[in-house]
Amino acid sequence: MPKIVDHDARRRELLDAVVRVIAQDGMEGATTRALARETGWSTGALAHYFSGKADILASALEFSHDRIKARWAADLADLHGVAALRHLLLDNLPLDEPRRVETRLEMVFWSQALSDPRLREIQRTESRDLRDRVTRLLEEAHAAGELAVAGEPIAERLLAFVDGLSAHAVLYPDRLSAEDLTAAVDEELARLRR
Repeated sequence: MPKIVDHDARRRELLDAVVRVIAQDGMEGATTRALARETGWSTGALAHYFSGKADILASALEFSHDRIKARWAADLADLHGVAALRHLLLDNLPLDEPRRVETRLEMVFWSQALSDPRLREIQRTESRDLRDRVTRLLEEAHAAGELAVAGEPIAERLLAFVDGLSAHAVLYPDRLSAEDLTAAVDEELARLRR
């Protein structure tokens, strides 16, 4: 009897391995040979699921974003206003190992997106979606009287603030603890209340 293979599950398994390899070894380390070693698959098996390395990399970025958005959907379902905004901002910081991996992955892809149109479009689409989500939460909190200001420029500023904190936390882990990052977000939200 032929072996039944769940192709979607195998593809997710591969993409999870790609995310780990890129986060740990950078884009240069994400060779098909290294990916095969990480998954225990042959390089031929990888070719069955993807058209080439560029397809693997773009799919890994989309896979990571999909996983993050699924987490937000679950975590934010019962939160509103400032509580939801705070949770979303903190979720975008490298406060634990899974989010450190996500942050390192994003940072690696930022530089790649400068020269790869497909990756750039993925990054821009996800960035727009996140900015829109933050803008909506700011407006919700403002309408509820929880914040003194709202709007897209505030959302852009908050996201730039979070990106800067994330970069510093990954590059200089001894300088910013998870508690420091959380306190910085809380201080920024306190400014928006005034």
